Amino acid sequence: MSIRAIARQEDRSPDTARAAQRLGRPRARVSLALKRLSDVVLALVMLIVLLPVLIVVVLLLAFAGDGWVQRRTRLGRDGRTVVLTRFRELPGGSFGRALERIGARELPVLLDVLRGRMSFVGPRPLPPGTGAGFTGPRRLMAPGLTGPAQRGGEGSDGDRLDDDYVANWSLWGDVRLLFSRPTLAHHKVSKSSS
Repeated sequence: MSIRAIARQEDRSPDTARAAQRLGRPRARVSLALKRLSDVVLALVMLIVLLPVLIVVVLLLAFAGDGWVQRRTRLGRDGRTVVLTRFRELPGGSFGRALERIGARELPVLLDVLRGRMSFVGPRPLPPGTGAGFTGPRRLMAPGLTGPAQRGGEGSDGDRLDDDYVANWSLWGDVRLLFSRPTLAHHKVSKSSS
């Protein structure tokens, strides 16, 4: 469903309608196209740079023979469900744990970014059955690997942060979120969305 279609819906919330109108403006559409282009370029560069790590992970999983990936169902843009993929737990003792610590299990998520299911910055990817994923401005954008709720802080209201992020979205805001330092509560918030 397009942003304009959401803006015309009869059952929309006023916040979602305002955000949809704002994101439907020509200048915002150009910025959204630049966001998508930067997601694709960054994901491709990361896949190329991390190709040696990817090969090592694939070899470890091939020798273990117990399956390669885990799939997680999350809510994407417009409240649609998307299946996100990551490598299963890595074998190899301390070497496998070291690869996990640097995030090697999450490399397939870069393919989800290339497909447009995810973005580098956006609302949290919520599990199905979470009402917030179907309502509010957050449904106008693809979920992100990082975002305001993940970077929020102790006691922050993630749904409100995600809705405010989309309602006031800017490309510069994405850059700041992508390169800002996480707060102490970052792990608590982001683990709840994984």
